[in-house]
Amino acid sequence: MIIRAGALGMALLFCVSCGKKEGGAQPGASASASASPPMMASAAPAAAEAAKTPAGSPPPDGKYERVTVDGVTVPMINVMNGGAAVLVDTDGKKPRSWEEQYKRKRELPAGQFDVHKTNTNNNENFEDDKIDKEGLWIIDAKGNITKH
Repeated sequence: MIIRAGALGMALLFCVSCGKKEGGAQPGASASASASPPMMASAAPAAAEAAKTPAGSPPPDGKYERVTVDGVTVPMINVMNGGAAVLVDTDGKKPRSWEEQYKRKRELPAGQFDVHKTNTNNNENFEDDKIDKEGLWIIDAKGNITKH
């Protein structure tokens, strides 16, 4: 009797693990049937975050490595202010120096920029730098910025 119950338990565990490999937890399955509830809890916010970001939206604020900016792969960008400004590191040295900035000057949809500045005086502040390019740039969800 004990051997039969143990074999049944092993078969159930095997079936649960097979279901996870093919498509994750089955809908309606309880957390107690899961072999690793903490993994499911940590994966849920990532899936929810991806579901909240509509197609064509800028990426969340943060730093993104090795993205394309105006046709050139750069070491890192820093998306800021809800995607209203992007700082670009073009040399890749640490500590990071932000050499370029894409920003909105007028009312534009999220993920679009119309001014570009170069940090000509190397003071890490773009407010006192002149606008050197105007146009329309769009950032995608991966952090790539392209001229539109």
